[in-house]
Amino acid sequence: MEKKHALLSRRVQKKERYVDLMFYTPPKNDVIINRFVAYATKQSEYKVTGEETFSEFAHVEISFHVDLDNKPFEANKFMGFSITQKSKVYFRLKYWRPEYTPLRIVVSEDAFCSLFKLCKFIAVQNIKFDSVGMYTGTIAPEHMVKDRSRHEHGTFCSKIITEVLQECGVGTPAMKMLLPHRSTPSLIYKCLKT
Repeated sequence: MEKKHALLSRRVQKKERYVDLMFYTPPKNDVIINRFVAYATKQSEYKVTGEETFSEFAHVEISFHVDLDNKPFEANKFMGFSITQKSKVYFRLKYWRPEYTPLRIVVSEDAFCSLFKLCKFIAVQNIKFDSVGMYTGTIAPEHMVKDRSRHEHGTFCSKIITEVLQECGVGTPAMKMLLPHRSTPSLIYKCLKT
């Protein structure tokens, strides 16, 4: 019986994969807009000791360490999915700088494959950056931001990351309830940590 349980346990572990959510903390010499976004959208959390700390992130990406065949990418690179103010939605090889904080999420084989394929599919759709949505998403009235579509208006990092995670059923209950057009990197971090 114990051998069967150990074998089953190994099979379950093999079918699980993970993705890392990479959260960017702008250094003090970074451009002012990154530092402002991180500060203005910071989220509080409490340590076990009761001490309040803050997560202050300006950007978020999904990082895949292997491809669909479970093979690592070339030269210890990772496949990153997101968008920046100076890009369109991308799915490309990259290295992670020390300013990025990883948050690992264990997912099923099916969820990993769905997420990988969805990111790859969205990245070829030429989706632009939505500066109006990003800068007003947390403060504008709901009717002004909720219906901004990615194909007509574009998107921003935390919105597209929230959408793909929700579409693939990845994350905590708090993450699954998050409104994509209201999300921020710090809010995603808080939702996934709880």
